[in-house]
Amino acid sequence: MKRILLVLYNIFFVPLFYIALLLASLVNSKIIRGFHGRKKLFSRIRNNVAGMESGRPKIWIHVSSYGEFLQVKPVLYQLKSLNPNIFIFITFFSPSGYENVTVEPPVDYISYLPLDSYFNAKKFISIVEPQLAVIVRHDIWPNFVWHLSRRNIPLFLIDASLPDNSSRFWPILRGINKKLFSILDAIMVVSEEEKEKFKKVVTDPEKLIVAGDTKYDQVIERSQNLKRIALLLNHDYIIKHRIIVVGSSWESDESVLIPAFKKLSEKFKDLFLVIAPHEPTQQRIAGIENRLRDKDIQSVCLSELTEEAEDFQCLIIDRIGLLANIYYLATVAFVGGSFHSKIHNVLEPAVYGRPVIFGPKMKTSSEAIHLLKHNAAIQVNSMKEFIDVVSGLLKDPERSAQFGNKARQTVMKNVGNSKKIAEFLLKYL
Repeated sequence: MKRILLVLYNIFFVPLFYIALLLASLVNSKIIRGFHGRKKLFSRIRNNVAGMESGRPKIWIHVSSYGEFLQVKPVLYQLKSLNPNIFIFITFFSPSGYENVTVEPPVDYISYLPLDSYFNAKKFISIVEPQLAVIVRHDIWPNFVWHLSRRNIPLFLIDASLPDNSSRFWPILRGINKKLFSILDAIMVVSEEEKEKFKKVVTDPEKLIVAGDTKYDQVIERSQNLKRIALLLNHDYIIKHRIIVVGSSWESDESVLIPAFKKLSEKFKDLFLVIAPHEPTQQRIAGIENRLRDKDIQSVCLSELTEEAEDFQCLIIDRIGLLANIYYLATVAFVGGSFHSKIHNVLEPAVYGRPVIFGPKMKTSSEAIHLLKHNAAIQVNSMKEFIDVVSGLLKDPERSAQFGNKARQTVMKNVGNSKKIAEFLLKYL
């Protein structure tokens, strides 16, 4: 049955997927960059990695994008700490990961993942020759799973979770996913609730291990490096304000929050706005600047910020990789994506003890649900609700501090998962 599904997948899905990518690349620069980045991929890996590992045990870890890489980074440090001799090979599907990660400890080599086809997967695994393979969260490609299984290479899914409306539950796809998940050696889920969800698509419940979420370790680690935002911490004009940080925002978030800020700033004269778009491309930055200009809000981009800059109400973060620390500046933090399609990382502001606010699109985040459950975050569904909530927090600093403290306590109660996962994985080397 597995062979039949694999044949059907390669005959029908793979060609359609390639065609869809090619068509999308006509209008999507990210996809174009992904195609260019994969040129001569196999020869680069063969030439660059040969001899680097010198017989060291090799772990191949695949992540979809930059966010998943940050999530697994504490596990990488633990792996190296427990076994300094291992060779860690990281692959990315998206340019947002590959283009923003450098090869430095604990990472030994980075590469794009070849597009999924029977022969691409076979060739890649033959060249890399990992002793152990790990997928972070969700980016599971059938041909790679199949060839790892054929070569008896242990394969694990970590930080696993499923949205309530996941397509993996659909009647047609459920059977396919059951076959796919049956090949994995273990599925390390983030909570007991996620374990119950996975039981719908996993034939052997013994493979399900509640290992916790490494995001908690990630935010603790990143929160300790405030050097990234030294200029902002020492910028007298900015830090004298009460600051609303809008993180990982999309246009649909900004269409709510920029007008809301305008109304709030008329009431609270010491209010300042920081916007960190999810993807700070030139086009996105220009769009944010135009929207701010329409509301008569003066702005400066981080790349143009000087110590002397004054008389502006908004700072636009036009660099990736700083947001987790910028939340430290927040009086109130709004986590983006939650007026778009799915929320981003709610733990990054929570670790600093900041009041966390987000919109209605948050059901894909077990962390957001967990914060709400413990009265450690606030959900809003409209501009008016956001204005009312922020006004209340600004007027009542004690209530604001209570929300922030609950958020931080939630993070601190869930640290230490990365070491447990690393210890488990190393047993299979």
